[in-house]
Amino acid sequence: MNTNDIQKETAVVRIKKGAGRSLKAGGMWIYDNEIDTIDGTFENGDIVAVEDFDGYFLGRGFINTRSTITVRLLSRRRESVIDDASLRCG
Repeated sequence: MNTNDIQKETAVVRIKKGAGRSLKAGGMWIYDNEIDTIDGTFENGDIVAVEDFDGYFLGRGFINTRSTITVRLLSRRRESVIDDASLRCG
């Protein structure tokens, strides 16, 4: 992933209808069995947008298709900026 393009998600993860109850209740993880489709191009570690089955924006997070926890949300706000500074700890 190019660190200059951290904010620019190029893929959208859409969760299944009826899935994602824990996500909607405040959880920050999306499991592989909750995903309906992934539209667009990405590499593991990229930032993706997450939408409900009907296209409602739910957040942005890191994707890793090699993990059972496929997306780890970083923000639920559409206008939030995810960049190097927001990812730094300490």
